[in-house]
Amino acid sequence: MSGARRCPVPAARWLAAAALVAASAGVPVVMAAAAPPPEPVPAPEVMVYAAASLRDALEALAPACGRAAGARLVFNLAGSNDLARQIMAAGRADLFLSADEDWMNRVEAGGFVEPGSRRTLLSNRLSVIARRDAAAPAGEGARGLLSPAIRRLAIANPDAVPAGRYARAWLQAAGVWDAVAPRVLPTLDVRAALAAVESGAAEAGIVYRTDAALSDKVRVLHEVPAGEGPPIGYPMAILRDRPHAEETRRVAACIAGPEAAAVFTRFGFIVTAAAP
Repeated sequence: MSGARRCPVPAARWLAAAALVAASAGVPVVMAAAAPPPEPVPAPEVMVYAAASLRDALEALAPACGRAAGARLVFNLAGSNDLARQIMAAGRADLFLSADEDWMNRVEAGGFVEPGSRRTLLSNRLSVIARRDAAAPAGEGARGLLSPAIRRLAIANPDAVPAGRYARAWLQAAGVWDAVAPRVLPTLDVRAALAAVESGAAEAGIVYRTDAALSDKVRVLHEVPAGEGPPIGYPMAILRDRPHAEETRRVAACIAGPEAAAVFTRFGFIVTAAAP
């Protein structure tokens, strides 16, 4: 009818009908394919070199700090001495968290630290540990380690690893180092000292309290009070001339922030600096 309105044909139906007519007539039909979605751009990697004693806390912080920085955090966890040497030899780290000031001093003296980025975030305390099922030695504190029942005393290498150097300094101050030194079982890092006690390779060990708290196989015989032990500091610094400097600054800000402070406290660290 002259007054009738024509309903518009949807474009998809029109194209399908046209293709069917063309195909029946023997005319080749070329249909435009939808463009594939763009490949996601991978997040930049921020290489974090950190003391072994920080492992669990940093792994807990990694998802949130990675999101905050728009980066993927890759950890190299070992003794601070080994990490410092790796940084000075290869320069592949973006962020360094050391378990003592001395190794950070060496890295900074070598010109690897971004000026103004260094800050000491955390502290810790030493703990004397034994297997949970072992008898407690006679005596308390450092003098308890003179017990003949302790044939091997596991500590991180006292000539290089911060935890071992702190342990030796405490034992020297207590006047027992010379007596226990022949029984010392030096380990690669503080986590290896913990493992030596857990496995029974050593009757006792000296580790950080944060390490002792992670194991259900050991018990604490003595926690060294702050006034008796050497000062323990965990400095952090951004390393210079690296490709993802802005992302690294955001990671460092996250690790130094209040949310991270709560995580470090939960793992037994003493927070000494918070975000400004």
